[in-house]
Amino acid sequence: MKHKTTQALFDYWNAIRAGRPAPRRSEIEPGDMRAVLPYVFILERKDRDTYRFRLAGTGLCSVYGMEFRGHNMLSMWGEDCAENIKSALDDVTANAGVAVVEYTAATTDGREATFEMVLLPLLHEDGSLTRVLGAAVPVDRQAWVGDRLLARQWIDRLRRLDPEHMPKREPAAKTAARRLAAEKPPVAVAHIGKRAPQGAPLRGERSYLRLVKDALSNSNEERG
Repeated sequence: MKHKTTQALFDYWNAIRAGRPAPRRSEIEPGDMRAVLPYVFILERKDRDTYRFRLAGTGLCSVYGMEFRGHNMLSMWGEDCAENIKSALDDVTANAGVAVVEYTAATTDGREATFEMVLLPLLHEDGSLTRVLGAAVPVDRQAWVGDRLLARQWIDRLRRLDPEHMPKREPAAKTAARRLAAEKPPVAVAHIGKRAPQGAPLRGERSYLRLVKDALSNSNEERG
């Protein structure tokens, strides 16, 4: 992982799971992750074709200028990428694997920004592996990001990783939480959602991204 936000979320998840395939949703404390919280999201697997956003950080919504609560993550991608993302999410929820996605998002006027996304398995309270904890963050912060609507995206590189064979960075959970809490949160860019078109996104050669705005701290509904 290239970005400190995705690496920090992985380290925290790895510490909380404590050698198990995945931690439970109730073990994830938003206050322990406030340094990375703006870019964190949770997906719910309904079936193989549906991974709905339950929660998404305000940083993501500000970057993309979109608010789409409950939308299917797979609809973010065109046909050329959707099957690869679906396969990666299936591996996360079926085999407790980890996926790291490097992708490019572009504006309608051709500006491009590179992002890194990590996808981590998360147990629901009934013990089913039907949740995905993730984060997506710009790798190189362009000055225009947040001021212009990001309209399409595509995968540059997708890696499936076995957490048991990844380099060990396993501080105690409380130590990881204190480190995350002490870090300065990312600066959220100006929200452009009010200027974003409200109609259905177009379908073109590349996919069109839709995200959900919510705060992970409002997680009571997820615990149910």
